[in-house]
Amino acid sequence: MAWHGRYHVHDIKDWEIHLFLEGNGQILLNRSKYNIERNRLVLTKPKEFHSILPDAVRKPITYYAILFEPKENEATELVSNMENSPALKGIESREHFLVEDLCRMAREHDPNKQKAAEYLLLSLLYRWYGAVKSGSEDHNEEFKDKREYISKTLSIMEKSIAKKLDIGELADSLNLSKEHLIRIFHNRLGITPFQYFTRLRIEAASSYLTSTDFPVQSVAEHFGFENPFHFSRIFKKCTGLSPVEYRRIFTIHNAIKNPNNTGEVSHPPKQPLLQGKVNMP
Repeated sequence: MAWHGRYHVHDIKDWEIHLFLEGNGQILLNRSKYNIERNRLVLTKPKEFHSILPDAVRKPITYYAILFEPKENEATELVSNMENSPALKGIESREHFLVEDLCRMAREHDPNKQKAAEYLLLSLLYRWYGAVKSGSEDHNEEFKDKREYISKTLSIMEKSIAKKLDIGELADSLNLSKEHLIRIFHNRLGITPFQYFTRLRIEAASSYLTSTDFPVQSVAEHFGFENPFHFSRIFKKCTGLSPVEYRRIFTIHNAIKNPNNTGEVSHPPKQPLLQGKVNMP
């Protein structure tokens, strides 16, 4: 859970599903917190910041995490449906056995088993999200242009992580007005460019907290926050924990040894459950 649990975000094309089996805690999606319950499915959309917060450090939360990337120009309607779906969904108890089969086949070295996992994932996604009514925006050229602007914006932000970023100057570099950039960014990701950039810096800072011994003040200065108090306030607003609490909890998680292949707290950093992404056919 060290990787899945800590505050992070995936690529603009990557989706993630968490299926919780047992344990108590919450999952944080951007600003919203949701209680973890058995057979609860949580859909994380591209570029959504998320973190798993257990109620007790040494009582693991068990879950399956599936990171996947839909192929271009395929399953377009399904992706649109997922864009308009709520984050939480309850599933039937027997369906977690299908997810277990999916994860097992995805870890196989046999290409046929891996392809079977891809089609099983697609089947489950249609079962869970195929009936959602989608809008037409995803299917027009204007929306594709907006997505391209957002992709360029995110690339600039990621290269400026330890710098001060002026949103007006960023918009100028894209030949957009500041107001237009804010509007299309918010429509797509649900937050403003400034809010997203702040969360991006918090994500990077959280990695420093768990992988180095740098004082909180040094981490705050490195990522351009005004002072440690400002950094701590923003950090807790984003992650639900203070920098000190975050470092303590996830440092303990990283130290726990457990060979279980589900999403318990023993997962090493940057080691996804499926040993990589599942590409939808």
